[in-house]
Amino acid sequence: MSMTAYNSALKIRDRAAERVRADAELAALIKLQGRAQFVRLGNYCALAELGGGFVYIVAKGVIGIECAVVSGVRVITALLYPGDVVLPKLQAPLPGLVLTSQRPAEFWKIATTAFAEETASDHQLWQTIFLRLNAQNARQQMHAAVVSALTSEERVAAFLVECGTRLGFPSGRSIAFELPLSRYGIADYLSLNADTVSRTFSALAAAKIIERRGRFQILVRDWPALEAKCPLGEAIIKLHAAGKPALTTR
Repeated sequence: MSMTAYNSALKIRDRAAERVRADAELAALIKLQGRAQFVRLGNYCALAELGGGFVYIVAKGVIGIECAVVSGVRVITALLYPGDVVLPKLQAPLPGLVLTSQRPAEFWKIATTAFAEETASDHQLWQTIFLRLNAQNARQQMHAAVVSALTSEERVAAFLVECGTRLGFPSGRSIAFELPLSRYGIADYLSLNADTVSRTFSALAAAKIIERRGRFQILVRDWPALEAKCPLGEAIIKLHAAGKPALTTR
């Protein structure tokens, strides 16, 4: 198989796996779909444009919450996955808040009144939403620990462990996934510069821990070695793999 054909096949498998995961994450929230409007937002959308009278449920894709802390400096403070809940009115009052994604993002858009009615009448649904918001808070705590305490190499490893756990699927003896952010987006998420991200990726590739397949495709050749590069690797896996089957390369 040619490299181009291989990359195309890998991308098709990755997108198919993404849809299966998204459907699983949304299953517990399916009651809300009947009260929701399906919306597709572009790669870059200001939170102010969403309005305060709605709740948004991520239906497909990985979305970053980005802000401009100071002029010319962008920061991605969190990543959102299918099933995550976005309430525009409850976001921190940071300047220039936007939703950013590599591909157009898909959401369920629900009026806050309809959302309140559904959750008030269904205890199981409310518990699901409560646990989802707590999980999102826990992920932000983990991300703060990664950015504040780890070296640049450890941060990149943490990001790859998160993506592999959340988005990856076995591909032979490797774990394959599509990066949800560009090199610059990864740098913004990890509080690094893009050159540092590139050098770290190259070092991991030289060590045969990962392999790049095109601009966004990653194969993790040695998952234990990648996990060992990050002191918080085990904790990240525990957090992001909750309720999911364990990845294996055996």
